[in-house]
Amino acid sequence: MNDLPPSTGALLELRLESIQFLARDTLLYAFASPAGAALPPCEPGSHIGLHLPNGLVRQYSLLEGGREPRRYQVGVKRDPKSRGGSSFMHEQLRPGVVIQVEPPRNNFPLNEEAEHSVLVGGGIGITPILCMARRLKALGRSMTLVYSCRDRVDVAFLEELRSYENLHLHIDAEAGGVLDIAEVVKAQPANAHFYCCGPGPMLAAFEAATATCRRRRSTSSTSPRSRKPRWTAATRSN
Repeated sequence: MNDLPPSTGALLELRLESIQFLARDTLLYAFASPAGAALPPCEPGSHIGLHLPNGLVRQYSLLEGGREPRRYQVGVKRDPKSRGGSSFMHEQLRPGVVIQVEPPRNNFPLNEEAEHSVLVGGGIGITPILCMARRLKALGRSMTLVYSCRDRVDVAFLEELRSYENLHLHIDAEAGGVLDIAEVVKAQPANAHFYCCGPGPMLAAFEAATATCRRRRSTSSTSPRSRKPRWTAATRSN
């Protein structure tokens, strides 16, 4: 898969407005214009590139979409093997700092017209998945939301997620094993649209389970330092 091309838009100068605790080793960062101006539009599935003060560039999926957003929110999980991205953000980035940000791009678009959508998130991969879920809920569209984490202390956005009728929360430590994605796919109706964002092993299982689907892309938001993110979506047919 080819590297992402450089962003065609000019870099934005955004201020870090707030940092919120989400789950174990996971924080939510909100960036806004220092002047309070509206930001470039973004859609569910979009991501931005943060140019950190230490010289690194990291890609993160957005939690919210909108035509004239006032902020960009990204979830960042501290990676124990961090090479200076997530560790720098957790340890040194503080509200008030102004950094350069690449405008939103979307290689993981949501089909809002699908009869039924199945959204699967693993760990911090829930960020773009929840953004999609919010949009589908606002439109009154049919969906199934699946969220998998290693332990309950790793679950982010739990209170909001409980408001979704078709939420399936899987905790590895409580279930005695990882989520069976093949069973998730098998249980869905024909013509369902599938979206998955999570760590590599989850994506590999998802791709195997949706091998017969008509359309395929893939993504992982758990490796923000990679310039080769994978975006996965699939459409099931009879």
